[in-house]
Amino acid sequence: MTIMQQYSQYFIECLRQDLELKVGRTMKTPSDFNVLILEIKKVMKESPSISTMKRLWGYVPIASSRSTTTLNLLSRFLGYRDWPDYIETLMRGNRIESSFLSSNTILASKLVPGDIVDCEWNPGRHVSMKYLGNNRFQVLTAEMSKLKEGFTLTAMIFSKGNPLFATEVMDGENNLGSYVGGKESGLTTLRYIPAKN
Repeated sequence: MTIMQQYSQYFIECLRQDLELKVGRTMKTPSDFNVLILEIKKVMKESPSISTMKRLWGYVPIASSRSTTTLNLLSRFLGYRDWPDYIETLMRGNRIESSFLSSNTILASKLVPGDIVDCEWNPGRHVSMKYLGNNRFQVLTAEMSKLKEGFTLTAMIFSKGNPLFATEVMDGENNLGSYVGGKESGLTTLRYIPAKN
């Protein structure tokens, strides 16, 4: 697997977050997607379908790889030349800290069920999560965070100095959508604790 493939889901999560910030709302309801589509159409004179956008946010299963045409359009809507330019800007802007697994970066793909990721961000947030497999985590403890004990979420990468991007945050059966921790200063502390045998 190439580095680009390894990070592809992370890039998509960044794109979703940037789109939500641009239109000023999170994509939780059909009306949210309608607003996003209208905003894109106003600027670009064209837009993806609502079903395409729901697939991008994981509300509808993805039958095939994401269309480069759609990713290019959304990147241009955000002010970039195209999708590769968006990715390059993410990497140059240090939202992708490293191309290699280091002590400051943890990839979910390298974990085994039972491993624990412990992280902190400002102001005084602390969350400890147990890896469940398939990029899913369960929150074990949470201090001063909107993430609560028992929540489950999807995360691909944890990188000190970069924000925590989580999708499909679940409180039992309730899908709370996406979550970003440490949006301004990123994770201040990041620890890996191996599963107990």
